[in-house]
Amino acid sequence: MGIRSITRLAAAVFVLTFFAAACGDDDPITAADDTSEADHDAMHGDVVEFKGPDVPTIDIGVVADSAGGVNIAVRTTNYTIAPRSASTEHAEGEGHFHLYIDGEKVLRFYNEWIYVAGVTEGDVEIMVELSANDHRAYARDGDRLYAMTTFSVPDHTHDAHSHDEPIEVEFAGPVPTLSVEVLPDPKSGYNAFIKVDGIVLSGDHASQEPVDGEGHLNIYVNGQKIGRLYGGATHIGALPEGDLEIMVAAYSNDHQPYVVDGQPVEAQTTITVG
Repeated sequence: MGIRSITRLAAAVFVLTFFAAACGDDDPITAADDTSEADHDAMHGDVVEFKGPDVPTIDIGVVADSAGGVNIAVRTTNYTIAPRSASTEHAEGEGHFHLYIDGEKVLRFYNEWIYVAGVTEGDVEIMVELSANDHRAYARDGDRLYAMTTFSVPDHTHDAHSHDEPIEVEFAGPVPTLSVEVLPDPKSGYNAFIKVDGIVLSGDHASQEPVDGEGHLNIYVNGQKIGRLYGGATHIGALPEGDLEIMVAAYSNDHQPYVVDGQPVEAQTTITVG
């Protein structure tokens, strides 16, 4: 596949929901699940008991991002992240993650690292829960399987990073490739699946000094950035009707766009909603 592979906004016409970024033009959080899924998760008693002997475990680490917001790393055992099985039948040991901020569900996610923008400065309670494919929370003997921590989000000023026009970075090494596929989620919204070859997606070094061949992805809907990704799958909430271009583009650790011979390292696809 070539470099240009063709494959909560407050406007009523655009129904994507995400936190407002800490700085106006910083990355927003990846689009949250729509109302139907939020209603579903209000049923706190909706759990599935893990029956096998090897009970999954989960732990999280939280790091402030110098561009604002936080990066969350998730570590699990005895658990398989299964993005393509999201919103399908339960299979023990498979699933994805649900993220809660101060007790409120924000979104589901499919990667071991996630960037969250717009979190309030000060102490914030962050919880990541193990979810089955069908969105029920995993539990053992009635106890839900999750990890939770209180993180002190530091004050963030514009001086901490630059909002200047990004500077293109010529990718060092073999030409990387991207491709993107977007499919309806059986429950709500859409799932985007990205294949990445030649780029190391790194949450560890996000917003730090650039390392050749490392970085992250930004995802856009009709040119509007909806998130930063450190992995190959993401859920997108409700979308407006019509033809929509979904694009992913590769960026260095310090948020500069990667190019090869002056051409951006990106991929896009068009979907028709409604």
